[in-house]
Amino acid sequence: MSDKVFRDPLYNYIAFNRERDGWLIDLINCREFQRLRRIHQLGVSNITYPGADHTRFAHSLGVAHLMSMVLEHLSEVEDNEHIRSSRQALMATALLHDVGHGPFSHLFEPCLGINHEQWSIAVIRDPDTEVNQILRKQNAYLPNHVADLIDSDNTTHPAWQRALMSSQLDVDRLDYLRRDSLCSGAGYGHFDWHRLLSTVEFDLTKSDLVWPEKAALAIEEYIFSRFYMYQNVYLHKTTRGFEQLLQAMWKRANQLRSEGKNVNPNPAMARFWESESPVPGSLAVADYLRIEEFTVLEQIQRWMDHNDKSLSDCARRFLNRDGLAMVLPPPPPNPLKEDDFGDWEQELHNLLRSRGYDEPQMYCLADRVKGKYRQPYREEKDKENQSAVNTIRIVVDGQPIAIGEYLPRLKAVIAPPVDRVIYYVPKEIRREATEISKRLGNSDSGSSREAE
Repeated sequence: MSDKVFRDPLYNYIAFNRERDGWLIDLINCREFQRLRRIHQLGVSNITYPGADHTRFAHSLGVAHLMSMVLEHLSEVEDNEHIRSSRQALMATALLHDVGHGPFSHLFEPCLGINHEQWSIAVIRDPDTEVNQILRKQNAYLPNHVADLIDSDNTTHPAWQRALMSSQLDVDRLDYLRRDSLCSGAGYGHFDWHRLLSTVEFDLTKSDLVWPEKAALAIEEYIFSRFYMYQNVYLHKTTRGFEQLLQAMWKRANQLRSEGKNVNPNPAMARFWESESPVPGSLAVADYLRIEEFTVLEQIQRWMDHNDKSLSDCARRFLNRDGLAMVLPPPPPNPLKEDDFGDWEQELHNLLRSRGYDEPQMYCLADRVKGKYRQPYREEKDKENQSAVNTIRIVVDGQPIAIGEYLPRLKAVIAPPVDRVIYYVPKEIRREATEISKRLGNSDSGSSREAE
């Protein structure tokens, strides 16, 4: 039997053996997995980076490819039954870990009030999905095993299984860093990924994963790659501005709905909004899966003709890439209340009203990013609680130590950065907004920097 082969920009060929992994090919062909072709991997980053049009489908294939490689390696260096017996669950998890993503990936979760991880688990456990039926046909316990590995709070299975899929250095990150770098054109995702996969090993307990000293520099490259990708791609100011715009638009639509006004929902969004709570159990999995990016884009297109001036304008801005401009706020008046920008926001609202903006809260958007979300790598400080899930460790003289302890120069990127707050306003008031910021006490902080 010939292999099922996918052509991939990262790995050239991704192959699945039809005899051994025919059931994985069935998973790839099922409707829930094919839906991932219509979910962008990087949300709206293609607004900033035109080439970033890759999908969760391609990423999931890449993760499965890497999982196959690392399992083959571990089987060669540690030939035991628990690796072979866990292969089915790990391969399925690699394929299906993102099956519950909503439109624009992580971006839309605040809009819909969802957690993609919860929905992935719901899709896998729902007996009416093709995913569940294929897994159960292979092994009656497989759906629960896969769901357990996706659940970040579940510790039922050995730590090394979870670590391969979701940890500080896992096959998910190894794929998306390089794929996002390549497709965006940013070029920061260069590290020796093959060395990371081919040197990982079990620790002395046989339940966790570590790396040898010879992998230390490859790990360092990987950590810096994460740092650069977060700074230049994932948290790019233009992308974040459009994310804020989309979320503000959705908040306005929900406000209008709460006032009993018609927001002209398309059928898929109408069913979603009719549910009491958009979480697994209150909304049928099939109804949730109907919410795709084209569903949301069609909804936004409808709003361009809505009689609510602000909703219509924001819809136009989003679809026509006429975004808002970034401005930096002044320091909060009380250092003990670092998130207090009341005076600043009030002055901006007054300015917006004077320029004819009836709903100023939709045009004065604060992007609050906690420092921990800008941190490329975190590790557990308590050595007794360190594991591959929370710390990358290398073995020195027979003992695993954290990479940050082995390479002290990494402390600069391991230390959590400060929280960041920036604002987005219409470009036509950017100059006045900057002047207000300076007047309120930010004259020396470079607040005149402008968004592209």
